Amino acid sequence: MSNTNKHILSILSCTVFALLFIASSTQKKVTTPVKVAAYDFSPPSQSAAKSSDIAFLVLNPSYVRQFQYSSVDMFYKFSTSMGPDFNELLIAKGYSVRGPFDNYDAIVYSDKKESDLILEIQIDLSVDDKNVEWKYKTGGYPIQAYYQCEGTMILSGKVNLTASEPLTKEKLWAKSIPLAQKSIVVAGEYNYDLPRNYTLVFSRDPGVINPLTTQLEDFYKSVMNMAWNQLDPRELTMLKKQVMEIRAKKEY
Repeated sequence: MSNTNKHILSILSCTVFALLFIASSTQKKVTTPVKVAAYDFSPPSQSAAKSSDIAFLVLNPSYVRQFQYSSVDMFYKFSTSMGPDFNELLIAKGYSVRGPFDNYDAIVYSDKKESDLILEIQIDLSVDDKNVEWKYKTGGYPIQAYYQCEGTMILSGKVNLTASEPLTKEKLWAKSIPLAQKSIVVAGEYNYDLPRNYTLVFSRDPGVINPLTTQLEDFYKSVMNMAWNQLDPRELTMLKKQVMEIRAKKEY
């Protein structure tokens, strides 16, 4: 091979290497696995079966309507894990339990008639991104434009517990479990065509999902531990008299 050809080949090789380097530097490689949430609760003690004179119906937990990310996996699992765990909690307290049911209409009349209270769990979460910056960047070959996010998200909210008479749905007891506001540092590992598409971010980006999931796990433990203390048979058994009075008035 002539010196001229070697020189041309050397220039081409360097050019290709440079282009590959530039292109690779603009697309951040994603190597971090997405964290799988561990939402679980074990009752701290166990009462005798049906030792509490209250029969419960349990509805699966649901988010308030304005929470737009309820179907995203980490938030979906946060709510769907609670239904079975609330059942386990109530049984450990000595209550009789039926459910969890997806909604009120899924409960047959006989179950409503034979139960004393229906427990509803409503999750009110807030994800504040005002301190998250979406940086506009360009680069690569061919020229690419994209956004990357990083900053601090604020996660807060509460979980509302309501106990009602099953046939009339008249509310007899309510408690609110606050979730302390937490600031969570996030650094997205994906590039995005448009900024603030959080439905996509919360579905795939470990740089955002993982720190949020860690905090949601702490929130979950807090909710279940506080619910354990709130759902006290000594308080709730007193509601049975009101249930009987309501049904007498309605002639059920």
